[in-house]
Amino acid sequence: MASDARAWTLPWSPWWMPHAPDLGCFVRNEHPFEVDSNFFFWNEYPPWQMINGQPFYIPHQVYARVKCGEAAYYQRIRAWMAPEGTNPLSLLLQPPHHVLGGDHRPTPSDWVRFPVQKGPQYYWFAGEHRPPTQPDWRRDASVGHVFDRYQNGTLSTVGWDDAGGDLDYDDLTMEVAVVYRWHVFESLETITLADAEIERYTRSEFPKVAASPKAAPRSPDYE
Repeated sequence: MASDARAWTLPWSPWWMPHAPDLGCFVRNEHPFEVDSNFFFWNEYPPWQMINGQPFYIPHQVYARVKCGEAAYYQRIRAWMAPEGTNPLSLLLQPPHHVLGGDHRPTPSDWVRFPVQKGPQYYWFAGEHRPPTQPDWRRDASVGHVFDRYQNGTLSTVGWDDAGGDLDYDDLTMEVAVVYRWHVFESLETITLADAEIERYTRSEFPKVAASPKAAPRSPDYE
């Protein structure tokens, strides 16, 4: 899939980015619950659209949180952002970017967020469980998700079945929101001015601005 030639990654989330996903109004359900894999990995793809017959990635930001869970085991999700084509098994040897859940039974969590992206980054989530009386984490048996569309992005509700005994997919439930960030990159671009505009401002407008009556009066000490 093609991506914009100027595609790059913000290494941070600007201060104006909400701590919770700002998806807007619900539009429609794209599909009900579907089993994705009899394995413990689940993948969120980067959003894209067709422009003049060519696919381009949509600037976006991904959020995730634990929604709920009905498990007797401790539950966690390890989450990574990785380039297109990354084998998720290789991620198991790397520290996750986020860990949701932990040494406790499922409980709702705050949202975590990845940096704004404008390219083919993929998001991998590994569901794991641990019996409270045992030290080692184990991979979950199976995962599936529901997919909803909103005015400003999408929301996946992801359900894991941990040990595979009943396949009810409610042992740990996660929400993953993909929020479109159409204007972030454009807002960071520098405004360009023609030489004539700069000269006119310097000669006629800047003196007015510098002497604006809104400015605080100068102290007599500086006269």
